[in-house]
Amino acid sequence: MWKIKNLKINSHVVLAPMAGITSSAYRKFMRRFGVGLVYTEMISDHGIVYQNEETLSYLNIEESERPLAIQIFGGDKEYLLKAIKYIDEHHIPHDLIDINLACPVPKVTKSGAGSKMLLNLDYLEECMQEIVKVSRSPVSAKIRLGFDNEHINVLEVCRILEKAGVSLIAIHARTAKELYSGEPHFDLIKDLGKKLSVPLIISGNIFNVEDAIKAKEITGATAIMVARGGVGNPELISSLNHYFETGEIIYQPNIVRQKKYCLEFAKLLIEEKGEKKAMPILRGLAPKFFFKMPYIKTLRNALTERVITYEDLKEILDEFIPDEE
Repeated sequence: MWKIKNLKINSHVVLAPMAGITSSAYRKFMRRFGVGLVYTEMISDHGIVYQNEETLSYLNIEESERPLAIQIFGGDKEYLLKAIKYIDEHHIPHDLIDINLACPVPKVTKSGAGSKMLLNLDYLEECMQEIVKVSRSPVSAKIRLGFDNEHINVLEVCRILEKAGVSLIAIHARTAKELYSGEPHFDLIKDLGKKLSVPLIISGNIFNVEDAIKAKEITGATAIMVARGGVGNPELISSLNHYFETGEIIYQPNIVRQKKYCLEFAKLLIEEKGEKKAMPILRGLAPKFFFKMPYIKTLRNALTERVITYEDLKEILDEFIPDEE
């Protein structure tokens, strides 16, 4: 369908990296719905270099998850290079090394990493050139429009990344200061996908098919990156692929199917992390499977307050949602 160098991606949809969400279980779960490329959670270069146990757990990747990008963040070139060498030397399954230049969270930016890198373009260019030389796999980058409204430099950053030799650029169409609020500014990168020499992935407020159509038409992007809009909403992925293949919109989530998906994801998460660690995560994610559906307020409260075990989850869902169409 489209390529990142020689890597063929058979989908119009890419799964965004999300801290605390896109672990192996989530990646495998979403793959079933037609995601063409998945990302790990963002991983600290220092954590890899110093072999922090929790950090290295993010590198527990199965071959079945590929095509996959390992996303790294860091503000120091030497540590980024060492982290990439560690990944290559330990033969960790992956297809891309992605450098996070988009994260707006202060605990990341205070070290010069994430979106803070967008303020020092000379150093960014130096880093990316070295990273492309060292990495055995293609390199991509996820960026924002700029750090704030006074530093919207997305076009210049894209030129730097292309010149450095990256093979894919993903853009979240907000500044770092905007975090995740307000409308994304797709107009600031109008037709950019038609001007780049590498594929462009577009991100920002993709919650339904119409959002994706707008983003892709304005920017000329190669594919859509789905983040929060896909959490608990996996049929969004299959609906997007269906639309971009046929021009037909079929997007009608069903509460019985959503119950089935929630339980399937729960089993995968428990398999990955064990029930004790999985259940607190599920208390946060399970309600998202039933957003804007009947009984959501009462069901949400039950899921966030009463779920301690998988059986609790199943009993609550059985209580509210009979297994009948």
